[in-house]
Amino acid sequence: MITNLDESLLHQGIATFDHALVSDHRFYDRTVFVVQSPDGELDLITSVGLYKNNNVMDGFAMLQRGSSRQFNHRYSRTLAPDYDGMVLGPMSIEVLEPLRRHRLRLAPGTYPASYDIRWTAVLPPYEEAHHLKRVDGRIVRDVIRFNQFASASGWIELEGVRTEFSDWFAWRDHSWGVRPGIGGYEPFTGSTETDPGHLGIYLWWLTETEGGFFTVQEDGDGRRLYLDGHIDSRLGEPSLGVIDVAHDYKLVPGTRMYSRGRLELTISDGTRREVDIQPVGRAWAYKGSGYDHGYNDERGLGVWRAKWLEEYDNYDVTHPEAVGLPDGRVVRPVHREQFARVTVNGAPGFAHAPFISTGPNKRYRMSGAGEMLPG
Repeated sequence: MITNLDESLLHQGIATFDHALVSDHRFYDRTVFVVQSPDGELDLITSVGLYKNNNVMDGFAMLQRGSSRQFNHRYSRTLAPDYDGMVLGPMSIEVLEPLRRHRLRLAPGTYPASYDIRWTAVLPPYEEAHHLKRVDGRIVRDVIRFNQFASASGWIELEGVRTEFSDWFAWRDHSWGVRPGIGGYEPFTGSTETDPGHLGIYLWWLTETEGGFFTVQEDGDGRRLYLDGHIDSRLGEPSLGVIDVAHDYKLVPGTRMYSRGRLELTISDGTRREVDIQPVGRAWAYKGSGYDHGYNDERGLGVWRAKWLEEYDNYDVTHPEAVGLPDGRVVRPVHREQFARVTVNGAPGFAHAPFISTGPNKRYRMSGAGEMLPG
């Protein structure tokens, strides 16, 4: 089928743009936009994802008010024949100028929120190092991602209260490839080894003089699995790489959530960055977006459900880790992402600062079940 993208001369295979060149049902293409208020009292994460092999486009808008409620708007539709644009009913992400300006919209309706936001980049995008992982010879993760810092202006209305704003901290990422947890099931190839644990620490920070990013991943014994990072100057100086990360987080007792984080980053020019992280609001429960076995059917992202589906609910996030669902259950979702304030070598700034741990972890004395170990 011919789409608007086929008007370009940018084909990379013998197929029109409505086809994927890999047959894996987990193939996806997703963009995520984040808008953070200075005081952490009103924040937004919105996203659109496309799954060509499953004939699905889905997306979400999550809003958080302070440290109490998380409001979730989830959408899913049949992809074909409408491949052009990122539109899911009342929600849309519009490219006004590639890699520079976007418009984020949720039209008013009978659901909790609406917004109209102009997102303007303040630094160029950064392409992360390739993410590739195999288990038993099978590709588990094969992903390309770029991220970018921005400033956001516009308005958000939540439960009838409208807030107009300008120059709020914002960033985005755009990733595509193959990842687990897509399309409702994950192939199993027989591995029965004990869970070695996994720790992922991520930081996107922006100060008046620079924007930086890193991700470091370790197993439960602290062995480094992946590191990539960079720093872009807002003053015209050369970009730098992050070549090492030392971390020390103080956890909320009995949880995998942190109350304070301290980092020492080694930079490619031989200097260091001392980073102090102070969380604001609650860590986002990504189950509300469709990740982490989300949606009412708990089948997660990329599943064909109907020609059109919309779901609205809100979570009680007053507890640092336990999340109250609308049906009365209290769960501890794995995928949590934290907004924060930071100081970087003494300079204040804002950050998106997830700390995600699964399975056992010796450094932070966590068992496989999440309980704190003695000692």
